[in-house]
Amino acid sequence: MYQVLTAYTSNATWSLDPSVYRIDVYVRSGGGAGSSSTGGGGGGVVLKRSLAAADLPNTIAVTVGAGGTSGGNGGDSSFGSILTCPGGKGGTAGGGGGGNTMQTYLSGGAGGTSSHTGANASAAPIELLSAGGGGAGSGSTGGKSGLVAAGVSNPPFWQTCQSGGGGNSGAAGGFPSGGGGANASGAAGAVTVYEYRFS
Repeated sequence: MYQVLTAYTSNATWSLDPSVYRIDVYVRSGGGAGSSSTGGGGGGVVLKRSLAAADLPNTIAVTVGAGGTSGGNGGDSSFGSILTCPGGKGGTAGGGGGGNTMQTYLSGGAGGTSSHTGANASAAPIELLSAGGGGAGSGSTGGKSGLVAAGVSNPPFWQTCQSGGGGNSGAAGGFPSGGGGANASGAAGAVTVYEYRFS
C-alpha cells in the first residue's frame, strides 16, 4: 500500500483511480477581505472527511474558493456535493470567521474591529488541523491559525495541518484561508485529497 497527496489551488476534477480504497479530503474556503472602515475579514473554514472509495463516483468536481476583495466575503470551497466549506465573512459583513451549522468543521477566526486584533483559529487535538486566522482591525495585528503567526503563508504541512495566519492591518491574509487585515484581501482556499492505494 502507498499514499498519494494532491493539493488543489484552483478548480479541477478529481478522478478515482482503481487502486484507491480510501481518501482523506481537506477542504479550506477563502478568507474574507478586510474593510477600510469596519475591520478585518474572517478566516476561512477547514473541514476534513475520510471517505471509502466504494462510496465515491468516478469523478468529482473540485472548487477552490477565492480570497475576498474590497471588504467582501471569501469564496466557498467544495469537493463535489459531498463537502462544502463557506468562506470567511468580509469586513463589510461583520468579519465573522467562516462557519456552517450543517457540518462538523473548524471555524475561521473572526476579523478584528478597528484597533482590535483578529481572532485566533484553534487547532484540533493531535492533528494540528486549524482554519484561517482572522484579519486585523485598523492599526492592529491578525490572528493565528493554530501555531501559525499572523500573516504567515504556506506554513509547514499546510496541505493537511494548519492554515494561513490572519493579515495584519493593511496586509493580505496568509495562504491558505487567512482573513485579510483592514483594507486588504483575504487568502484563497485549497482542497487536498490524500489517497490510500493498493500496490
